[in-house]
Amino acid sequence: MQTGMLSMVLQSMLGLAFVLGLFALLVWAARRLNLHQGGPLHGDFKIIQRLHIDSKNSIVEIRHKEQHYLLGLSPSGMVQLHHAQEHELEQHKKHEKVLNQHTKAKQE
Repeated sequence: MQTGMLSMVLQSMLGLAFVLGLFALLVWAARRLNLHQGGPLHGDFKIIQRLHIDSKNSIVEIRHKEQHYLLGLSPSGMVQLHHAQEHELEQHKKHEKVLNQHTKAKQE
């Protein structure tokens, strides 16, 4: 009777280990394939930065398909504050760099 009970416990533990292993394999495969609720994520959506204004409000910069969005987030919802294309931001960064160099040269 002891042997039968030990056999059942061992069989149950092996069954549980198999189910947990199968679950872990499925989770690994889902992460590997970048699957989530909305389907595969193509990598064209990225949060660039987030600025917390206070505990409930923040500003988020998001890039999506070479478009940049500045969003205001609050408990009441989301508001688009600004929208720019990638090449507009690159031009702005170049102008800013030239301005900084000119300012440094004046200080010297």
